[in-house]
Amino acid sequence: MNIKFLNQPKDVSFIDVLTEKISSGKFSKIWLVAGFTKDSALDMLYESLEKARENGANVECIFGLDKKNTSKDMLLKFLNLGLKIRFHINADDNKFESRMFIFESEDGDSYVYVPGSKLSEGGVTDNITLIEEITYSKDEKMEFSKVKAALENGLSSDNFEELTEEKLKELASTGEILARITERKIPSINELYNNMSTDDEPQVQTYDEGAGVDFKDLVNTELNIDIDSEETIKVQDSLGEEVEHKIKRETKEPEDKVITKIVPNEKEVDLDSISTFIIQLSNFTEDEIKIPSSIGTNLRKFFNYPDEFHMEEDEKGNLKEVETISLEVFDNSSNYQETNEDALIIFTAKNVSIKAEGFKKIQFADTDIMRLIKVEAKKFRCEIIKDNTNEYEIWQNFCTNQVKGSSKKFGAI
Repeated sequence: MNIKFLNQPKDVSFIDVLTEKISSGKFSKIWLVAGFTKDSALDMLYESLEKARENGANVECIFGLDKKNTSKDMLLKFLNLGLKIRFHINADDNKFESRMFIFESEDGDSYVYVPGSKLSEGGVTDNITLIEEITYSKDEKMEFSKVKAALENGLSSDNFEELTEEKLKELASTGEILARITERKIPSINELYNNMSTDDEPQVQTYDEGAGVDFKDLVNTELNIDIDSEETIKVQDSLGEEVEHKIKRETKEPEDKVITKIVPNEKEVDLDSISTFIIQLSNFTEDEIKIPSSIGTNLRKFFNYPDEFHMEEDEKGNLKEVETISLEVFDNSSNYQETNEDALIIFTAKNVSIKAEGFKKIQFADTDIMRLIKVEAKKFRCEIIKDNTNEYEIWQNFCTNQVKGSSKKFGAI
């Protein structure tokens, strides 16, 4: 048995450790134990868990759930993967607080991770914490079996119940968990303008992220405070743009004008009307770059899908939808450039990919950035930006949106 400590964020992001282990195909059984479980982190684990199930792994989750952080929609996605889930409803006086991630291999090393942070987006990416990693060799089956026995002994009480789709609907209907993925609070006008006194404020409503509420709409309105004098001030909206407000205030002019910046939880990219797509590479072969399905499905208009696509069957009998395009390939480090008139855009159930012979002459690395420019309907330019070039930092700054289930980011213009 070997024990070491991983330092986040200095040395690792725990999400990278988890997704690599989960999707590796090396483990026959995986346990995810988290007393505090948040939708944001579960979403980041989803694609790797999908791969684990495809690899035949048996995955069991033991979660603490509550009405603030976990939703029916997200848990249903996990159930639909075929994961076994046991749960405990956390209350103020009765909380499940364990955190442990266990990976069992039949013929190799097995691992136990005990993180210091919660299963939330910050907890697995940026929050400062130590993560204990315990490695058991294949000759230490007896010692590892004691870990599993302790786990089952501690979690088999009446405090845990197996989650089913019917039970999930019941928990959502009674308000013990959220119904939809991510419900947040809208700030009041007083809070937006640095007046934190909310004694007279009505209760703030919740909203659903999928309902299309635009923070920009919250600031591009006139404030009608029933006192004398009128003045125009500039306010930064959620996209960082300055907009003007006419605000009525007392005749006496304050020394400093009020400037408020609204920072949304995550700035969403409208992928329907873009000309350039930018992403940090994570999945590629010598002649193919794959785009995660969580993003690729939103690039249909960018790739003219499905109008020009046709169905094909690969050598394994899997169906895919294919479109032939003209692709100019460019490596900004070596200045290699080649146009492929028979490059392919491929849509499958798992991902969207770009395949071209010209990629074989580029040495891809997981630090590379791809800048994909749509020149016209069936003509694209693919630029591979290397981290040793001056352009790298420029395009890295455009990658501001998290790829689900990964530490990689993407952006668009």
